[in-house]
Amino acid sequence: MNKINKNPKIQILLATYNGESFLREQIDSIFNQEYKSWELLIHDDGSIDDTIKILNEYENNFPKKVKLLNDKTIFSSASKNFFHLIENRSKEADLYCFCDQDDIWHKRKLKFIAERYIRQEDKEPLLIHSDLSLIDKEGKLLEKSHNKLINYQKNFITKNTSYYYNPMPGCAMTINSALADKIFYSKYMVMHDWWILLSAMHENTTVLYIDLPLVGYRQHSGNFFGYKKYNILILVIRLLFKIPIYIRNVKKAYEQSKQFYNQSMFKYFIKLVIYQVKMNL
Repeated sequence: MNKINKNPKIQILLATYNGESFLREQIDSIFNQEYKSWELLIHDDGSIDDTIKILNEYENNFPKKVKLLNDKTIFSSASKNFFHLIENRSKEADLYCFCDQDDIWHKRKLKFIAERYIRQEDKEPLLIHSDLSLIDKEGKLLEKSHNKLINYQKNFITKNTSYYYNPMPGCAMTINSALADKIFYSKYMVMHDWWILLSAMHENTTVLYIDLPLVGYRQHSGNFFGYKKYNILILVIRLLFKIPIYIRNVKKAYEQSKQFYNQSMFKYFIKLVIYQVKMNL
């Protein structure tokens, strides 16, 4: 059995787009990590604010730690942007952390990840994820535990459950090089993090969960209401108003799942609703 590098090199993959409001706070939280064997790889998706100016400043001041891909490629898609980073990753790194532009990392995030990694066997696909706390746009705490908020679904992730929901936001995901070599972009993906989870389960990947909130997961505008609990009446009312969007999203999720497991649309829909109820009530 080959044990892996005791001081693993971690490459952080940061996808940006018009992120000037919170970008410095996120990057500074990376520089404040207790674990120092990391580098930051960034690709911007056509920002028109001061994002590029901020990124150039960090790259110029810390050229050994920060690299900006200046290929002028614009995807207008966070998922495509992240997969572009995966394709351009350093093959010398052992681990790859996905990073959003507006979160805040706990100072021991990389330390805990590295410690879990070195206990595993080399060359086998590995996915490490953690709990998150939820913060508002000012950085104030909203919820201590995302896992508690979704009824501890992070504790019960299986190949079967991953077809119907993803309790693992990308900003809490870390993959090793063996898994990075096996995942690929697909037009059927709903979001990159859900697709990565499905791909990992399909490859019989070892999944490790760190039961600590290692990311301050910022909630603002579109993503805040997705992580509030509602009673059943409010859920029904919201569903009635959003039926067309919901149906479209279910169809996309179904097409995504079919790339790994074939079943009828009716059976998929029933199970998806059951799992969503479990997460929200």
